[in-house]
Amino acid sequence: MALSLNTKQDYLNYLTVDSEETKKALQLLLDTRFIWKTTAILAANAAGVNDSTHRVIGEEPERMQQEWVEDPNAKIFRLGFTVTEVEGLIENA
Repeated sequence: MALSLNTKQDYLNYLTVDSEETKKALQLLLDTRFIWKTTAILAANAAGVNDSTHRVIGEEPERMQQEWVEDPNAKIFRLGFTVTEVEGLIENA
């Protein structure tokens, strides 16, 4: 059965019905809360930063520096959850 979890209350209610599937859905909320955000257009021949939270995309002459950041518009936050709250639900369900 496909889950239709559209509100915070849907997640809370479904925990009592199928806790394992709900925990997977809650983990997905945590896992999808980050995005690559463009922070700068790089000058020609600028190296930029490449590590686990930074990347350079594009090709000369238009290369962009991006940073892996928490998206304030991610579904977890639109539903009204906090990261701590979801982590607690996963741990205690």
